[in-house]
Amino acid sequence: MTIRVFGAATLPASARKPRAIAGVCRRVLKSEKCQANGELNIVFLDRRKMRVLNRHFLGHDRDTDVIAFNYAEDPGPMPGGRPFGDIFISAFKARGQAEEMDHTVLSEVLLLTAHGTLHLLGYDDSTPRQRAVMFRKQARAAGL
Repeated sequence: MTIRVFGAATLPASARKPRAIAGVCRRVLKSEKCQANGELNIVFLDRRKMRVLNRHFLGHDRDTDVIAFNYAEDPGPMPGGRPFGDIFISAFKARGQAEEMDHTVLSEVLLLTAHGTLHLLGYDDSTPRQRAVMFRKQARAAGL
C-alpha cells in the first residue's frame, strides 16, 4: 500500500510527521488483516476547506474532524495499484481537540488518522457502542 500525506504545512511543526502518520495507517490495516494494495491519501485541510468538503459531500454545514472516502469499486487496471481511499483531516479541529483532551496535536493527528482508516475499512461510529469500539482501536493504533 502506498500511503501519502498532503497538507502537513497546515499543522504545527511538532505534528508534521508523515512517517508517523503513515505508520498509524499501516498499524490499523495490519491489525484488521487488510491485504489491500493501492493508494491511501491523508490530506490535512484548513477549517474553511474542510467545511466546504463536509457541506458538498455530506450536506453538513459545520466543522468536522475527519471525512473518509473509500474507493471500493474496481476502476480496472491502474498504474501503481488502484486507489484505496482518501482521509481528510481538519488541522483546525485537530488543534482544538488536542487542547480539549490535554494531549499534543501530533497525538490527536494520529488518533484522527487511525479513525479515518477504520472508516475506510467499514467501521461506523454512529452509536455509542460502535464509537467505543472505534475509539479503543484508534487509541491502540496511535499508541495511546
